[in-house]
Amino acid sequence: MPWWSWILIWGGLVLALLAMLALMAWWLFRKAVAVMDELGRLAEKTEALSRMSATLAGDDTADFVPAVLRERREVVAAHSARARERQERRLMRRENRILRGRMLTRADYRDAAVRIKGV
Repeated sequence: MPWWSWILIWGGLVLALLAMLALMAWWLFRKAVAVMDELGRLAEKTEALSRMSATLAGDDTADFVPAVLRERREVVAAHSARARERQERRLMRRENRILRGRMLTRADYRDAAVRIKGV
């Protein structure tokens, strides 16, 4: 085998390696661009969600202070107020259930219907 055949073989191998590396770099670049596009979409979605959550939560989130940093009596007062509200809602639902039951079992259903609607 002449000496120039080795140069041709190694030259072909180097060109094949460079072509493969260029192909892999192009493939990796396309994947990176796709990832960046998806990250941009994700950032838009999280921004929209944060705006929606801010509007749903109201302006109370701006003045939020964790319970650990507040006075104990303030935390206890807030907790007891929420507990009273829950109890009142429970009692109201119970009274409505009782009135509905009475309406179903009583012949005078018009009176019970008026009381349920609160009219």
